[in-house]
Amino acid sequence: TSAGLCENALEAAMKKLTLPSGEAVFIRPIQPTDAPALLAYCGSFSDLTRKRFGPHPFDEATVRAICENLDDDPCIRLAAFAGDKCVAYCLLLLGILPDDDIRLKSYGIDTDQFTYATYAPSVDEKYHGTGLANAIFTELEYDAKKAGATHIILWGGVQHGNPRARRFYEKNGFLKVGEFDLNGGDDDMVKPLS
Repeated sequence: TSAGLCENALEAAMKKLTLPSGEAVFIRPIQPTDAPALLAYCGSFSDLTRKRFGPHPFDEATVRAICENLDDDPCIRLAAFAGDKCVAYCLLLLGILPDDDIRLKSYGIDTDQFTYATYAPSVDEKYHGTGLANAIFTELEYDAKKAGATHIILWGGVQHGNPRARRFYEKNGFLKVGEFDLNGGDDDMVKPLS
């Protein structure tokens, strides 16, 4: 049946990660049936996380629209699940956002010369430092390369008040290319893909 084929395709796209605690987490593309889990995940964000992760609103209508329109979505959306609970949600837009493009050009970067992908990660604070963010980024970096991207830019940069995120990006090869002030000081960071 077609339902069986979809389940088999989903299982093939799923990656199992065993965390240092021994907990199994599964990384996979968002599915139409994930709206309740994704809504619960976004609803659990602290005020600080809401301030730092802003590629789209977290209301029920937006989350349901995302899950119902995945076939027409310009983003690759991955989530990590511990059991039925969503513990991470990251997206990769194949392209560059207009505001990010303007800023990069203001730094003297010729964005027309390269193909960009734009990255927005979020990981449940209880899962910080477990390797989960690295595992998801590795998947999305592979997808970006496969799609022909030569660089990945952070969606809206990284806030100066988020040193943990900055260390994560630097460890993964992102380079600071400029500063702007949207949230009390932000840096644009770009990762060249080899």
